[in-house]
Amino acid sequence: MTDIDVLVIGSGAAGMLAAVEAARAGRKTVLLTKGQVGRSGATATITGDCSVAGRTCVDVLGLKADRDDTEDEFFEDTIAGGKYLNDQKLAEAMVNEVGPLLKSMQELGLKLGDPIHSPGHRTARGVWYSGMELMQAIRKPMIKLDIKVREEFFATHLLTDDGVVAGVAGIDQRSGVLAAIRAKAVVLATGGGMMIYPVQTAPEELTGDGQSMALRAGAELIDMEMVQFLPCTLMEPDIWRGIQFPWVLGPQSGVRAWLLNRFGERFMAKWDPVNMEFATRDVISIACMKEVVENRGGPNGGVFLSWAHLPGNIIDFAAKWYFRTHLRGNWIWEGFDFADLVRRIKGGEAVEVMPASHFFMGGIAVDERCASRVPGLYACGEVAGGVHGANRLSGNASSQILVQGTAAGRAAAEYARRARAAEIRRGQWNDICDELEAPLGRNAGVLPYEIKEELQRLANINVGMLRTEQSLRQALDGVRRLREDTSSRLYCRSKERLYNKEWADAVECRTMLDTLEAVALSALKRCESRGAHYREDFPKQDDATPPRNGVINFPGGEMKYATRAVRMHRLLPAQ
Repeated sequence: MTDIDVLVIGSGAAGMLAAVEAARAGRKTVLLTKGQVGRSGATATITGDCSVAGRTCVDVLGLKADRDDTEDEFFEDTIAGGKYLNDQKLAEAMVNEVGPLLKSMQELGLKLGDPIHSPGHRTARGVWYSGMELMQAIRKPMIKLDIKVREEFFATHLLTDDGVVAGVAGIDQRSGVLAAIRAKAVVLATGGGMMIYPVQTAPEELTGDGQSMALRAGAELIDMEMVQFLPCTLMEPDIWRGIQFPWVLGPQSGVRAWLLNRFGERFMAKWDPVNMEFATRDVISIACMKEVVENRGGPNGGVFLSWAHLPGNIIDFAAKWYFRTHLRGNWIWEGFDFADLVRRIKGGEAVEVMPASHFFMGGIAVDERCASRVPGLYACGEVAGGVHGANRLSGNASSQILVQGTAAGRAAAEYARRARAAEIRRGQWNDICDELEAPLGRNAGVLPYEIKEELQRLANINVGMLRTEQSLRQALDGVRRLREDTSSRLYCRSKERLYNKEWADAVECRTMLDTLEAVALSALKRCESRGAHYREDFPKQDDATPPRNGVINFPGGEMKYATRAVRMHRLLPAQ
């Protein structure tokens, strides 16, 4: 067992920034990652934008933007986009602090492009950058500060002593050894839980690990029903499934592609006749799924996106002004060659597309310092809830990464400076070892992939974009049934300990079940439609009463739901 001051879990940009800030404050800092630094996490998938007020884009970043656009207007759009469910203190910190922090990344060599105008923002705020390049920029101070990194370490449990964080337990996948790491403060930067759904835009390591660990350690989860689905991802071939290319070549870039059902009807006219395909992601995803379930979709269960009304040279021009440095050669994007697809698009062919799970607005409840209610436990980035409310606007995830990653590292360092190291309780450690070893010790039962497939089926059918009381109760019943299987019958065929993917899958079954149950329970209890949460049995937003956050706790090993008033200090919803 090793003692450190600040232990950061997760190596996306938020986790890397937290580690840098803690180390700069003089604290002994270690970063753990399930994958590899600079190559894993959702940040690696970003080929898009970071929201910054227009005035700051001009004055601080030296970019071309609307100088009349201020942080106040940015804040207003963020709260309106989140349907007034945002923690306004968190949103205020994000919009006010992101500009100077992005400038510091620019000074580290991050290339920025003039902002684009995305749905939900009243003007162009989306500063163009690459997530991979952002992580490469942050690696420079990490190397300079000699921050220790432990790659391919699967953190599975938070260790606590009398309600205070004592460290982390997990599996060193390189050696197959179970390990406990003592730390005064822990920062969770583990991302969302998109893998509970069968089609997602995120990397496979995002299985809700941080949400599960925090909840079981005594933290609260907030607004977990708010899961964002990205419209217009590819459906086929299978290797392209969930890739965002049609969305990026269409609504994301502002290119006016049309969404059509099987009859050629532009169905967005029924949902947002003013903005049409330029509506926010929550509205478009729900609209797409309604077309499918009401038998107006395509042959593969999607809808169609068409550019047939546009001249081909407009599509070609997008490669120069939008894709910029992210396009390689002849329509090679994110490692895939889309040249033939673009040729078919320019020839008038519509592409069948579908929404994919993309982002969790809900997560661990934190304050402006990114502190949870568990002493010594902090959370930043997507694993932290509250800032986006019921729907996240494009580019605001990157803003959250920069602001919260920085804040969490600084706050954890200050806590570690004052705190004493808590003790790791032997009984807790032994229980964790028994739990983690159990699948390796069984020779028959149910396999991890069987649990995951059923879990994803439940999420997709019962807790997707269209929800009802009946579907959500069926999901909760299914989760409880799967828990019984994972607790007593889950086993691994391979008993190898080094790089045993099946063993990791077995452990992820618990974290994914925790995440799905929290989403389903929160969705069941919110008897209205708001933002990304759509209840077919309650299709309207409840504007008669002030909005309330939904909160999940885990007393006695059972999830409980409660509500509390949204923290509003600047903007109130119109009554």
